[in-house]
Amino acid sequence: MDKFHVREFANRPAPSQEYLIEGILPLGAIGDISGMPGQGKSTLALLMADAVSQGLPWFGKKTRQMAVAWITGEASGKDAIHRDCVRLGIDFEESDILFIRAEKEMFRFDRLSECWITTDEGGQILKGLRDCRIGFAIIDTIGSVVAGLREIDNDQQRQLARHLRSEFAETSLLTISHTNQSSAKDDLSWRLHYLSRAGGNGFPGAIRWAAGVSELSPEEIQAFNIARTPGSRYVAFGISKYNEMPRPEYSNHSPAIFEIRADGGVEMVKVRHLGAEANLTSGADGVTTKARKGVRDERERRAVF
Repeated sequence: MDKFHVREFANRPAPSQEYLIEGILPLGAIGDISGMPGQGKSTLALLMADAVSQGLPWFGKKTRQMAVAWITGEASGKDAIHRDCVRLGIDFEESDILFIRAEKEMFRFDRLSECWITTDEGGQILKGLRDCRIGFAIIDTIGSVVAGLREIDNDQQRQLARHLRSEFAETSLLTISHTNQSSAKDDLSWRLHYLSRAGGNGFPGAIRWAAGVSELSPEEIQAFNIARTPGSRYVAFGISKYNEMPRPEYSNHSPAIFEIRADGGVEMVKVRHLGAEANLTSGADGVTTKARKGVRDERERRAVF
């Protein structure tokens, strides 16, 4: 238990908000990115991981440099990850991401004690993170590293969030998860809202930060007045829960729009949101994955706090 009295704050300035990604992800957060399968969640998260590992901007947003771990229990192996990194233009000489594939579940819900426990596999991985001084960990996907998960059990979901907060106490953690398929036809702002995540309010209700990723429909592309490129997909990224930070620039009502090209490159499409309408503005501030390579060679432009 932690307790303190309000008078402790007297004559003391409030500490400033610290960010892992400026204005996007608070330092030390336990957060979640959700969306339908294949929408671009892992793509954007992997670019976050690469940027943080080098202290480079993530599409114009400064990052705090630290070692990064990417943890997965998915079937994709080393070759698939290699292809993803090549597709996104990741510099293998400069990036500092440790990829970990869990062969067994890391966390298991014990039905006898009605609580989550960390398995031997999970304990070994967590020890490895501490030994390597990992500051930012991403789990893709949370469902791939747990056993006994009941998505419709809000209490169990809340317990999982608290267990992760305890086990990753010294690490910023981002989990990737799926939304309910029933929300696929809802409007964009709801598809990006954390309540559309599979499991309802249980897991996201216990964490302090939640974002969504969703592919735009042809009608939404037209509404944003985007000049569509053949073969490209367009996805929205918006933060719907941000308890410990000011209102983010990219919310579920005013999301960032990304173009995922046929060759795998990713570029931000700058739009201006005007109520229900959004008009395309200059894309000069968009940062392509290929353009980011030039930044790596200019150390004075590294955005390290």
